Amino acid sequence: MAADHPPLPILFLTCAVLRLVPGATAQPMPADPFESIKSLAGEWQADLPGYGTISNSIRLVSHGTAVEETIGTATDNEVSLYTRDGGRILLTHFCALTPGGHQVRLLTRQHGTVREGLVFDLASAINLRDPAAPHMRRVVMAIADRDHFIERWTQKKAGKDVVFDLHFVRR
Repeated sequence: MAADHPPLPILFLTCAVLRLVPGATAQPMPADPFESIKSLAGEWQADLPGYGTISNSIRLVSHGTAVEETIGTATDNEVSLYTRDGGRILLTHFCALTPGGHQVRLLTRQHGTVREGLVFDLASAINLRDPAAPHMRRVVMAIADRDHFIERWTQKKAGKDVVFDLHFVRR
């Protein structure tokens, strides 16, 4: 596969965003992927099978140098922070899957775009006492337009990948 073409699963995810979201069209987004994430600031919701409707609150923090995302319900939620790391984006996810909580750090590839889907792969984990404990190892974010985006979370659980998609709609 040529280095300048996105992997097929990412293309499928992008196509799914545009196909599954009524009225979604390829609208111009900021050329800088971090600026595109910043443009998501606001209130969102998605249906998560088995859990119902969840909310997602995205806001700019630290003078716009970081993006804070809180996904879940008022009583059960997780926080992620997106920051620049040179030419890449660092996602630090404060996970509620383990009793003591742990944080995973995921990094984008050097040249990702929001159209292809930004791919965040596991770089490190802290406070994960057992490497076999459930933890997120990949996140793909694809932005369809100003009012629709998908996050595909891949969790390592019992030695297997569990993947779930969150189709967010702006409230």
